[in-house]
Amino acid sequence: MKRQFAVLLILITLFLSSCGDQPLKFRNLLEADQYIRNNIENTDWDAFKYMLSPDNTVTEKDFNYLKEKLTSQRKSYFHTEAVNKFYRFNKENELVYMTEWEKKDGILLLKDIDYIQ
Repeated sequence: MKRQFAVLLILITLFLSSCGDQPLKFRNLLEADQYIRNNIENTDWDAFKYMLSPDNTVTEKDFNYLKEKLTSQRKSYFHTEAVNKFYRFNKENELVYMTEWEKKDGILLLKDIDYIQ
């Protein structure tokens, strides 16, 4: 029984590690934003770069700001979308951040993060 579990664990690890170089595939902006919000606490800059468009303007500083903002404040947010931009606001109607996305080969990739400090 332990041997079967170990083999299964090794197979899962190999499968997951082979998916590491592929960009995530999001169907829409809300799904992409939700993924970031749910996973940013455990994401580092190197992993985050896989979601970026080749001509992105996102810096590590932008990533760190977004990570700090999303992990330090568990507030209620609301959003709105406009074409390829996603705007996240807090309850006080203040912009928390804006992300701009572009579709390349059917995959949504992050092009820019903007925020007001």
